[in-house]
Amino acid sequence: MMEGSHPQISIKTMTDDHLESFIRCPYKFYYQYVLQRHSKGLRWRQVVQHIVKRVVRKYYTLPLDARSNLNISNLIDKAWRPISLRWFDSRLQYYMVIAKTSEHLLESLLKGKSETPPFLLYQKLNAYVDELETRIQVTFELAEWSSRTFTIKKFLLQADVEMFRLYYHLLVVFSAKVFEKLPEKIVLITLLDGKEHVFFPKMEDVSSGIQYLLTMKYLLQQHPAEFFQSRTWKDCSHCPFSEKCTEGTAWVIRENKTNAVFLH
Repeated sequence: MMEGSHPQISIKTMTDDHLESFIRCPYKFYYQYVLQRHSKGLRWRQVVQHIVKRVVRKYYTLPLDARSNLNISNLIDKAWRPISLRWFDSRLQYYMVIAKTSEHLLESLLKGKSETPPFLLYQKLNAYVDELETRIQVTFELAEWSSRTFTIKKFLLQADVEMFRLYYHLLVVFSAKVFEKLPEKIVLITLLDGKEHVFFPKMEDVSSGIQYLLTMKYLLQQHPAEFFQSRTWKDCSHCPFSEKCTEGTAWVIRENKTNAVFLH
């Protein structure tokens, strides 16, 4: 448990990176984004997400008739070539991750082939949300026009229920506030298992999304020492901040604090 004074964090901009990091581990979020103590080097998850981004972006620069199995495979192979084993925990993990993400990314891109180019491709958008009294920022990896409105797709390596809940609420609220309409569907693709998790937003979900983000804002404002310990995260052994905290957290706040430091 961390010791000393625990000032409350004032949230000026709440990003999807902040929220995802916090859900994975409030301690790592605090050291990385609040104290800005960045770790040296990359870990395998960051490396693989970067590869996925490169492949998807290059895929959509290809002419429609060139978006074949062979060409996508070549894009994936070329993206993996400079990647070193040192970013992974073992040689086995390296080859398993390459095989699974390559296969499932290929399948997803071929399945989603469309004649209409995406209107958003790895673009960061931000907007001030009055109910939150905070600006939120979201990276739209892929947004395409659909029969009624549009479809949002996001590539994740793996995710649990909390991660699905986060991105569903975040994308619903942002779409309603910025585009003034909801996506026809939200597709969250987990590349390590090749599953597509499809959600169909409804207007009544906007208010519940606001409440969810208000709760997340409150949680983000707390020092991680205000959380009880209850579960162990799989990546703790490789976390650069593991010596500064106790592994695992739960969504339990002890008390509210009054002092503030600013998270930009």
